[in-house]
Amino acid sequence: MAVDNDYLSYMNKGNYAMALNLLDQALLQNPEDPILLYNFALCCFQTKNFKKTIQVLDRILSEYPGFIELDNVYRLKVFSLVELKEWESAEGIIKERLQIAIDDAKLLSFLAHVYEYTHRLEDAISIHRRILKANPDYKNSLNSLGYLLALKKKLTAEERAEAIRSLKKALELDPNNPAYLDSFGYFLQTNGKPEEAWKAYRKALQKNPNHPVLLERLKNLKK
Repeated sequence: MAVDNDYLSYMNKGNYAMALNLLDQALLQNPEDPILLYNFALCCFQTKNFKKTIQVLDRILSEYPGFIELDNVYRLKVFSLVELKEWESAEGIIKERLQIAIDDAKLLSFLAHVYEYTHRLEDAISIHRRILKANPDYKNSLNSLGYLLALKKKLTAEERAEAIRSLKKALELDPNNPAYLDSFGYFLQTNGKPEEAWKAYRKALQKNPNHPVLLERLKNLKK
């Protein structure tokens, strides 16, 4: 029990490498404990060992189908596959799980992410609209919808209004989020408002200094 408490303490502090060492010890004593295995997978994910994460999660899915955190096991596996850019495998699991949890916002967000990075822009936009229909204040989708609409070569007046409305609402809910400020700045830039875009980028950079994407946007804006 002391080891359990210790590894949880290190996880809470963000020291996942130390937590992994302690989990190794705990698993030697209790190799069949699915909670220890799940936390081990979490630490592997946090230390960017995504292949090991998937390996451990697959063991849980195979050996402990009644595990209470099964939904989170699938979500973490999808997240790991996304990080590895294994888009097809991630999409397959997401769609399978959505047959059980039809409007799971996290799963739908992952699906939209897969669509975005496999160049299915309209499909990604549709998914975010679907999320927002059920969860109007879902910040990730508000931001993503606005940004994805800004990526389109031609926007209708209705789409432009939808984008600005979504981005402003995301910033109302989280005004200092650098990712949201970046999206807002990009929308302004692509809609012929460079001075306003500059302000949004600068504010984002204050929250996330030296971010390469923001620095590149500011550099291009000066040209």
